[in-house]
Amino acid sequence: MIAPFAPLQSSDSPPTDDTLLTNFTANSPDLGWYVVNDNVMGGRSEGDFRKEEGQLHFTGRTNTNGGGFSSIRTKALQLDLSDYTGVRVTVRGDGRRYTWRLATDARWRGREISYWADFDTKADALSTVEIPFSRFVPRFRGTQLDGPALDAGNITGMGLMIYDDQDGPFDLSLANVAAYSEKPPFMLSNYQWKKRVLVLSAPASTDKQLREQQEVVALSREDFSNRDMALVTLLDNSVSTAGNRKLTADEVTTARVASGIVQGSFALRLIGKDGSVKLASDTPTSMAEIYSLIDSMPMRQLEKFDRR
Repeated sequence: MIAPFAPLQSSDSPPTDDTLLTNFTANSPDLGWYVVNDNVMGGRSEGDFRKEEGQLHFTGRTNTNGGGFSSIRTKALQLDLSDYTGVRVTVRGDGRRYTWRLATDARWRGREISYWADFDTKADALSTVEIPFSRFVPRFRGTQLDGPALDAGNITGMGLMIYDDQDGPFDLSLANVAAYSEKPPFMLSNYQWKKRVLVLSAPASTDKQLREQQEVVALSREDFSNRDMALVTLLDNSVSTAGNRKLTADEVTTARVASGIVQGSFALRLIGKDGSVKLASDTPTSMAEIYSLIDSMPMRQLEKFDRR
C-alpha cells in the first residue's frame, strides 16, 4: 500500500493498478478520522463512527430541522492523484444517499471550499462505487459554486457525509478507499514505433499449433526481448492477453481486424514497429525465421548500430 501521508507522484504513463488509499485493518495507517455534525451550525443531527472487523462504521440520525447532515473527515493529507480517474469506495449501505467529500487548497473569496459527489447505496448490500473526479462539484457550506474545478493533484483531505434531505437513522460501513484509473481500450496501434508485435490467434488455449508456437517463443525469451517484441494472444473461447493485460471480446475483435485474422483456426502475424504486417502465417513458424526477418529490417539494423 502507498501510504497516503506521502505525496503520490505523477509519472509519464498512467498507473496500471489501482492504489489503495486506506482500509481499516490492523496494519492500515490511521488517517485521523473525526466527526463534524450540523451542530456546528445549530443543527440537531447525530453521528459517530467506530472501527471494528476491518471496517469503519458510520452511524447516527439526521434531523432536517437544522443543518440536516452528519460527516466524518480525515486529518490533513497530501495526495497527488492526478494520474487517476477517480475514487473507488467499498461500502455496505442502508439504501440512503451519501456524499464523498474531497478538500484541496482551493478558496472562494478567501474561504475554504470542498468538493462533493453523491452516491447511492443498497440496503444491507456490499457494493463498490466508482466516483470519477469529473463528478465532484465545488461547494461552500453546501452552496454549489461555479468553480474552481477540482485539482486531483492537490488533495488535502477526504470525508464521508450524509446530507440527503431525509430525517432518520443511517448506517454505513466503509471497507476501503482506493484511487482508480481507467485503461484506454487496447489496440495494436498502441505499440506503434515502440514494439514489434507477435500476434498468435487460435480457437482455444489448448490448440496444438498455438502450444507449439508458444513453446518456441518461451525458449528464446532473451532474443525476443532484445528485438523489442511484445506477445499478443487472441483466443476464441479463452482469456486473450496482451502481455499481462487481459483483453475484452471487443478488444480481441479489433485486434483481429487490424491484423487480418479470422477466428476459428491458428494464425500468426508479425507486425513491425511501423504498424504494418511483416509476416502472415497459418502454421507455426520457427523463431529463427522470425528473428532473421526482423534483423533484415532497416529499422532493426539502425537499432543494432545505435546500441553498440
